[in-house]
Amino acid sequence: MLSAVARTSMRSRATARILRSAHHDIPSPNGMNMPFDTQKKSFKYIYWGSCAFFAGLPVIAVWWQLRKGNGNRNY
Repeated sequence: MLSAVARTSMRSRATARILRSAHHDIPSPNGMNMPFDTQKKSFKYIYWGSCAFFAGLPVIAVWWQLRKGNGNRNY
């Protein structure tokens, strides 16, 4: 048998859970929660270009260090 304190605490948690999840009912169209416009045509090129650049940055750094380290000053 549950005590009155346990029942009250369980009841308040259930109410708080319902209140916290109420913000999911707000409709938001696709891309409206972003600080930039995802519907532009140039967005996909800028996005994939920046992904490729940042993924290739370590490769460029390794190439630069290996090229620099061979003792040749003609770089």
